[in-house]
Amino acid sequence: MKPTTQTFWKIVILSTLVFFFSWLGVYKLGVNQLPIQSEDTLPAMFLPVTIIQEGTIYLDTYYDLFLQHYPHPDDRTYEKGFLPFYLRQAGDHYVSAFPIITSLLALPFYFIPLKLGVPISLETVTYLGHFSAAAIMAFSGGFLYLLLRKHFSLDEKKAKLLTVVYLFATINFALISQALWQHGTAELLFILALWFMYEKKWFWMAFVLSLAVISRPTAALVFPFLSLIFIEKTWSNFREFIKPLSRYVLGLVPPILFFTWYTNTYYLGIVNNGYSDQWFSGWQSKFPEGLLGLLLSPSKGILIYSPIIVFAIIGAYLALRNKQWKTNLNYVVLASVVLMHVLVMSIWKHWYGGWSFGYRMASDVIPFMILLMVPYVQSELFEKTKRWFYFLFGFSVLVQVFGIVFFDGIWHAAYDGGFKDTGWLWSIKDSEFAFNIRRLLVKVGVLAKACPQCLENL
Repeated sequence: MKPTTQTFWKIVILSTLVFFFSWLGVYKLGVNQLPIQSEDTLPAMFLPVTIIQEGTIYLDTYYDLFLQHYPHPDDRTYEKGFLPFYLRQAGDHYVSAFPIITSLLALPFYFIPLKLGVPISLETVTYLGHFSAAAIMAFSGGFLYLLLRKHFSLDEKKAKLLTVVYLFATINFALISQALWQHGTAELLFILALWFMYEKKWFWMAFVLSLAVISRPTAALVFPFLSLIFIEKTWSNFREFIKPLSRYVLGLVPPILFFTWYTNTYYLGIVNNGYSDQWFSGWQSKFPEGLLGLLLSPSKGILIYSPIIVFAIIGAYLALRNKQWKTNLNYVVLASVVLMHVLVMSIWKHWYGGWSFGYRMASDVIPFMILLMVPYVQSELFEKTKRWFYFLFGFSVLVQVFGIVFFDGIWHAAYDGGFKDTGWLWSIKDSEFAFNIRRLLVKVGVLAKACPQCLENL
């Protein structure tokens, strides 16, 4: 076994255990009693169960359970026929309002426990969902490490360093690894697409890119940029271009056919997909507030929750300052992906990610942010500024630990004013981090309450 392969498996196994047991520890101790982070992830948790046990993606069996425990968005009691936002009705059946690819990735982690007869309940499925999400994120970290070692020419130490930054100094730790969000799937597929791109395996590059788009529609923003590198790497003349292009196009076909089949079979058409009614109604953010918010909001900003990302900006500058665009095409593309994604998400009405921890709506492009750090860690500047790097790394990890311990929706319940008036997202005094500091002081008896409208002893 090659040293890099050994390290790959160490990263996957250790990261999975850290992600899973960090949540399980605070949950079992009663420090954070939130079993799942959002109703958004509820269908994804149960779809592997229905696929393995019933051979279907219909969620009819668990409809009553969902409404008894999570009748969101209303706080009314269970009412037959009520359709929560995370489900869609297809004829006489109920289906997930969200894409199913994440659930398909989780199947291997559900299969053995279910076949061994583990009883199906909200609690056991919660455990399986957490473990699956942890493993998906851990595998993305493992593949990122391999990508950094082989195709970005980083030595062992620096490749491990950036992998740890990716896994534990971003919201991949506190949020994405803790539930079956679509974001973790998108990150894994983007990293695999980059791997296949540098390996010149054009069929598989296109395959995983199109799968990423199916799993999270905003992944379509990344598609043209990576396709640009494909063209640059394969074009010499039209005749020579035909062969790689045919492989690339062929790679798009299986995911598209699969999406068409399951959408028409189970959803009775694409218009019943959960995102179909949002494409033209969701772009209501006040630009540039959303952009500044995604970057700097005290309760949601990328550079606030993961200040280590500032070195991605520095890395992009170092790579592009000589304006040799063709020579540095890879970094031009990586920077363009991040910029375009953040710009588009900044005009989405829920640019702050709704009831979630940190910069969820920008999380899809975290792998690209990490890759933009490569020119920095390879430069002399890194040696001169190591202390700042490690300080911001430590602070970023601390923020994520706070997310593991404290993210339970109480801050949102106290301050969330929705997307029409986002002033609550700009308060420093009542920011989520400051609020959690006050909660900690309540726990040790220094304060009586974390906020005027809060219950005591949060």
